[in-house]
Amino acid sequence: MAENYEQKFEDQYGVTAAQASSAAYGVVRGIIGYETVEVERPPVERPGALTVGPERRGRGAEVEMRQSAIMSDTIRQAIGALGEQEQKAIAYEIFLNIPGSYGGDYEQIFNDDGSLNIPNFQNVVEGVIGLAEEAVAYDNTFFLDILRRGDVGEMTPAELAKAFQDRVAEIDAENAPKRIVNYMDPAGLQAALNDASASVLGRKMTNDEMKAFVSKIHGMQASGISSISVGAQAEQFARGAAPVEAGAMDHANAAALIMQAAGIGGRR
Repeated sequence: MAENYEQKFEDQYGVTAAQASSAAYGVVRGIIGYETVEVERPPVERPGALTVGPERRGRGAEVEMRQSAIMSDTIRQAIGALGEQEQKAIAYEIFLNIPGSYGGDYEQIFNDDGSLNIPNFQNVVEGVIGLAEEAVAYDNTFFLDILRRGDVGEMTPAELAKAFQDRVAEIDAENAPKRIVNYMDPAGLQAALNDASASVLGRKMTNDEMKAFVSKIHGMQASGISSISVGAQAEQFARGAAPVEAGAMDHANAAALIMQAAGIGGRR
């Protein structure tokens, strides 16, 4: 919560967030970015002259646009004043957009009860503030936008939570134990296919057909199928590769059996 952020920072480090950034504690008070602001100033009255130039506002006041520095203290105080849900949104932004934040461990973001882990949050916020201070020299507001919940992705807190859960699922999948597949010997598979083809089609399979069969069997293995009848798969593949030839071969084999049964063309 807002008050917890400031209090826990002081409890952990022995100084307030404001003191931590001051020169008195060895850390230069940093500029984290710039923004354009309107500044009203009284016009310079010149007898007999018309006022031109800046827009006039109020009772003769002139509006001047100036560049104003955004201090890191201002960001700390603004984040400390946020409710927990908005602080969680910033934590999501940091984890999703800055590689290596939270040590790459999403479990470091929350406590066991689902509340935000304030000490860890403070640490990553300080890290992003440091990045934002360095990025000022390059006119890069990416890190500042994250801390201010600016236009980074223009995602709502709910959308950020969903993106965070998707990223968690990706990390869990990446860390899951990889299954080792012992693929069957391609030469053995090709031999089995040629045996089946000789019986079903009366010929050997072409190189392309053999490559396709090997890919099919290896694909079945990769999908997790552990019990594969290579002979049955080879016959099915051969029939599917040349159904007309397979049908003709079936008729020829049937005719040969009939002739053999009738004693025609039998043994001499």
